[in-house]
Amino acid sequence: MCGFFGLQSFELDKNEKIIVSKKAIKLLNTRGPDSNGIDLDDNDNLIFSHNRLSILDLSPTGNQPMLSAEGSILITFNGEIYNHSEIRYELGKKNNFKKWNGSSDTETLLQAIEIWGLEKTLEKVNGMFSFAAWDRKKKCLYLARDRFGEKPLYYGWLPQNKSFVFSSDLIFDKLFSSIKFEINEEGLSDLFHLNYINGNHTIYKNIYKLDPGCYSKIFFKKNQIPELKFRNYWKPENQNRIRTNINPIESVKILDNKLSDIVKKQIFADVEVGTFLSGGIDSTLITAKAQEVSTKKIKSFCIGTEDKTYDESKYAYNVAKHLGTDHEELILSENNIISDIPSIIGNLNEPLGDSSFIPTYYVSKLAQKKVKVVLTGDAGDEVFGGYNRYTKLKHISKLYKLPKVFKKIMFSSLSNLGEKNINHINIFLKLFPFFKNEFYLNEKIKKVLDRIDPNLNFSEFLFSFLVNRNDLNLFNNSIFASKDRIYKIFSYQYSNDKMSSSSLEEKMMFMDTINYLPNDILFKVDRASMANSLETRAPFLDKDLYEFSLGLPLEQKIKNSKGKVILRDLLKTKIPNNLIDRPKAGFSIPIGNWIRKPLLDWSENLLSKKNVENSGLLNFKNINKIWNDHKKGIDNSSLIWSILIFQNWLINRKSN
Repeated sequence: MCGFFGLQSFELDKNEKIIVSKKAIKLLNTRGPDSNGIDLDDNDNLIFSHNRLSILDLSPTGNQPMLSAEGSILITFNGEIYNHSEIRYELGKKNNFKKWNGSSDTETLLQAIEIWGLEKTLEKVNGMFSFAAWDRKKKCLYLARDRFGEKPLYYGWLPQNKSFVFSSDLIFDKLFSSIKFEINEEGLSDLFHLNYINGNHTIYKNIYKLDPGCYSKIFFKKNQIPELKFRNYWKPENQNRIRTNINPIESVKILDNKLSDIVKKQIFADVEVGTFLSGGIDSTLITAKAQEVSTKKIKSFCIGTEDKTYDESKYAYNVAKHLGTDHEELILSENNIISDIPSIIGNLNEPLGDSSFIPTYYVSKLAQKKVKVVLTGDAGDEVFGGYNRYTKLKHISKLYKLPKVFKKIMFSSLSNLGEKNINHINIFLKLFPFFKNEFYLNEKIKKVLDRIDPNLNFSEFLFSFLVNRNDLNLFNNSIFASKDRIYKIFSYQYSNDKMSSSSLEEKMMFMDTINYLPNDILFKVDRASMANSLETRAPFLDKDLYEFSLGLPLEQKIKNSKGKVILRDLLKTKIPNNLIDRPKAGFSIPIGNWIRKPLLDWSENLLSKKNVENSGLLNFKNINKIWNDHKKGIDNSSLIWSILIFQNWLINRKSN
């Protein structure tokens, strides 16, 4: 795992390019502290800088930027190619290529591009990556990103100094302090409505993310804006969706074999490898598989909290004890939180409103002391149907079918209930099997009640479970307060012709795969782990496994309001049922309570009239109302946390 920065400019001289690149190396140091390098090319018009976290081939032969054997391709690469040994074999067998300098997957990727070309290479590689490659003969810069968006890639044209920039993180504002980077209101609207910035937008205007499964060709001409051409080499909706007739028992056997092969490849490294273990279905299965295929004890890592409502560490401990892993855990206290949170979220060069970034940061810090690579259970929910919005969809949809008059009464009387009232409803609902033993039941009750809106059509009702429900205008410009733009994007995805035969649950899973997964989950894990110089790998994002999941009938994923049925069935062959048959929680923290109590002073300062109005974008009156309601007991934590993150990011940005 690594970090890179690049710049093309006919205007900046050689020394200016080198100075900027050296700054980038410092800013990206935690992404690759083991070595760094800079290469100038194209008559000094193009520069690559690279920070290396050494995982395969720890010798200098794996250092970057790296030049191909024939000298035609220069690359700076971030990620891992899990099938690089097979690709090496194929290159040698079919192309008689024997000029290997080392054993890194970077060299494998580089030679594949030189021999096969970019598109064929991208079709063949299986891994997580983003990279920039300069074709010296064609005078073309390639940017490419992996299929699901595990690794980030930012780019943009800076007209002020006529430079094209690209990087593994959003650091351009810190590199060019003389340039004014304007806030992108659409990106900020996404942050407040979704808790993440969606699509190819970023927090800045004219700076973009390369889409997952996409590559671009960029051609440069003096005194002209660069010409960018984009192509999707892979899309989840384009994959084979032919249903299999395999029975559940046979499906479990196939899954078992596939996961064995995947995990075996992903624990391969020239450094120590461990796992994140929350005690849930996904991380437990990956840890069990890692221990099964490993020749030594796997190291597993977990985070817990003193608040037992949110703490899963005891489950992780019991799983680790059964599997025989070398297990470590850290229990977070309020003292940790008060002192650490402001600096932890300061690692975000772009705001993210997912509070689970904090425990992910802590567990990464814990793991990094012992290993350089961890396997995670990320994407098990999106691929095999784990979220409540899938498993409870049929039940929740019945609310939509209630008479409109009844919904109006419920909406006016039950939305924005305080925690005391929700506690009473909680006690009543626990009498029903549907709600029994649910983690965070208060939050789930509120989420449902807030969405009984008589004015929503059915698709908007479904989308509302993906969006923060708030009708107050948070912006001075009313255009950006509306959820209509987000609903239009979701409606377009939802009505995709290639998903027409899919069930409601599968459509929601598809939408999460292209929105929530890359822009929240994978963003969070990448930034939290890379801030601690730790590489994470997600076996559930293997492309062959994903295609296998698409062919499964829905009842092998979701049945009787339970998700990940096939994962549960497989796990039952490895773990006692009492260790896994429980509600889902994950790495979570009681952020709503923390910002009311131990983080109250910090929150009050960020949400003060002076600081809120500082950006010139936000409506203090309405934000203050949401904040005061939260302090009184109405849970607005999801939205408030996104606002706090933005405010903290904005202040840090202005102080740099």
